[in-house]
Amino acid sequence: MASFLPICIQGTTSNGGGSLARLDDREGAWSTSGTKSPPGSPMAQPLSPTEQTDTEEVPIPLHEAYAACEAIVRSHYENFPVASRFLTPARRSSLAAIYAFARRADDVADASAPPRERLEAIDQIEVALHRAVDGAPSGPIFVALADSVERFRLPVEPLLDLLSAFRQDARDETFSTWDDLLAYCRGSANTIGRLVLALHDIEDADALRESDAICTALQLTNFWQDLGGDLTRGRLFLPLEDLRRFGLTREDLARPAQRGLLTRLLVHECRATNELYERGRPIVRRVPFGLSLQLRLTIAGGRAVLRQVERSGWRVLRNRPTLGGPARARILLTSLLGFDA
Repeated sequence: MASFLPICIQGTTSNGGGSLARLDDREGAWSTSGTKSPPGSPMAQPLSPTEQTDTEEVPIPLHEAYAACEAIVRSHYENFPVASRFLTPARRSSLAAIYAFARRADDVADASAPPRERLEAIDQIEVALHRAVDGAPSGPIFVALADSVERFRLPVEPLLDLLSAFRQDARDETFSTWDDLLAYCRGSANTIGRLVLALHDIEDADALRESDAICTALQLTNFWQDLGGDLTRGRLFLPLEDLRRFGLTREDLARPAQRGLLTRLLVHECRATNELYERGRPIVRRVPFGLSLQLRLTIAGGRAVLRQVERSGWRVLRNRPTLGGPARARILLTSLLGFDA
């Protein structure tokens, strides 16, 4: 699902819907002792509270925990060091902890295991999250996340809302209406934006609303960008009411005869998404300089991808639109100069 802020500008590596057993926790991130999980373990999910009391944990140094989170983020978001360079080191590390938590939980939700197994794994993650914020973190991600929550007084509710959205992913839910899709984005995307604002101690109501608009727009851009891959994995994020409005069914999306209608539908969705970008743009003038630069980069990248999707139309089923090196360099330059996309 790729549910967090920098998704559109920064290259991302999907797990491709792998099985839970394939998610072998290469960085040991979910492990309770900081060691790698054994081959074949059930996606190296956090141990249950009962299992945790039966083993003596080896303390994980805080700097190692944050380093593990940053490694996870860099492996999925190749431009994270560029976008996050404008933040203070402490905020950058905490942002990596938030992204790493979201990335790994997202991997669980998007795995190809049966929904019941994925839902159970997400429940285990929630148990581990509660333990972490109560002072008993297990594994690098939770050690770093617990420290970030305490250091910056971050609310835990957005993290729980994020897991609720991942449960919808695990159930492979579709969305009947545009409002249903926006409600999903409130959990899967807006939560991350609100945590980023909390990192900067920003509680302004206008900034929160504008952050929600930008994060929803980024999430929707990612959905339209990934339409082909998601359909291959059995996922559909286009609202069913919009399919009907344009005379399409889910099965029609793969039929060459309906390419014209699909293109019209995508143009409609892209324009609705662009309205959200417009609604959220004022936030770059409400936040500190470093965060403003990161937001300019992210917004510009998202809108550039959205324009590619609109131009591609039905061809997104074949080729996922991405930003090449020259486009990224141009976005970086214009953002540094203070120009909006």
